[in-house]
Amino acid sequence: MPIYQSTGNHWRRAAKTVVIFIIGLAAIALLATVAAPGGPAGRARRMNARAALEDDDASESTIWQPAPGLKWQIQLENAVDDTSVNAEVYDIDLFDNTADTIRSIRQQGAKVICYFSAGTYEDWRSDAEQFAEADMGNELDGWPGERWLNIRSASVHRIIESRLDMAHRKGCDGVDPDNIDAYNNENGLGLTEADAVDFIKYLAAQSHANGGDIIGSVIENVQWSVNEQCAQYDECDTYAAFTRVNKPVFHIEYSDELSNSDYKIKARMTNSEKSSVCDAPGTEKFSTVIKDLDLSAWVEYC
Repeated sequence: MPIYQSTGNHWRRAAKTVVIFIIGLAAIALLATVAAPGGPAGRARRMNARAALEDDDASESTIWQPAPGLKWQIQLENAVDDTSVNAEVYDIDLFDNTADTIRSIRQQGAKVICYFSAGTYEDWRSDAEQFAEADMGNELDGWPGERWLNIRSASVHRIIESRLDMAHRKGCDGVDPDNIDAYNNENGLGLTEADAVDFIKYLAAQSHANGGDIIGSVIENVQWSVNEQCAQYDECDTYAAFTRVNKPVFHIEYSDELSNSDYKIKARMTNSEKSSVCDAPGTEKFSTVIKDLDLSAWVEYC
């Protein structure tokens, strides 16, 4: 299941490249995202996870398998109140959106992926007081109020399970658990890549997941991938492996000059700017969105 933050730290807005896989099981399918290190101003591009929940109307053994080319929208700033883009898939914040909002989106025929942070403590979340100080590590650089979590902790696991339950109760079709790449950062907890793998395997108790560096070995089992900025970093050909087997790639590129304060009055991208995103090698069947860094409701399509 997925994440966003209503106070401004939405879905790791700083530049990153992410690929996400969903691996199907009977009731829930989880996907893991491996982010390569780097990015502007030294900020690491992060690893996320995503999961697909069983469709309420489907049999217990059915996992949602979207097709390539679906129109999608990701909004992680504030609750969704504008669905005029008529997207077929929405990625929205688990906490900020009510069951009624999710139901309304689904009644329009769209699927809903719900976002939350699985690997960090966020002091603005409604369940923040449930996390023990002993399970918290360093503060994330540039993200006040957010600290790395000890993903080995059984107490942390119980809270994450409660969030998965919340997603199911609210009617989310999938989840987007963020920040599983503490090993790539100064986490203060001694967390390693092996711990990240173990955490993904724990999430696989509700589902199943593998890292983005093993596309070839997991693609038969995954339902989709999500990435950020593969055009900017000239990496989209890697993810075209999904569309070649009729699985979608949900793709985000950012317009650097856009911020939430001016997105409604900002001029559209020039044709040359849009071409650099929409015509990037490997993106032919991608579901591409161009977003502002705040991941507000503003969106532009190819």
